[in-house]
Amino acid sequence: MKTLGIILFCIFSLVGTIGLSYALYPHTSSPSVGLSKQAKSMEDFDVEIDLGEDFGPMTVIDLMGYYLENPPSPSSTTTVPKRQFGGC
Repeated sequence: MKTLGIILFCIFSLVGTIGLSYALYPHTSSPSVGLSKQAKSMEDFDVEIDLGEDFGPMTVIDLMGYYLENPPSPSSTTTVPKRQFGGC
């Protein structure tokens, strides 16, 4: 009798969790996901981004221009760093 109660508890817990997830999923999904499948041009991002006190606000066009003129250099080291034992 005790094992039957355990099995029923597991089944009802699983059904309840799946049912609650199914009921709440429409409220958590984002409706704008379909819009992200279309690429935007760089000119459409007419927003300034504050990069802190060192650089100040810059537009996305300026950031992309800087990135295209100064691409990041490839990593010169391809070795895996030595792993140290941290102990207890």
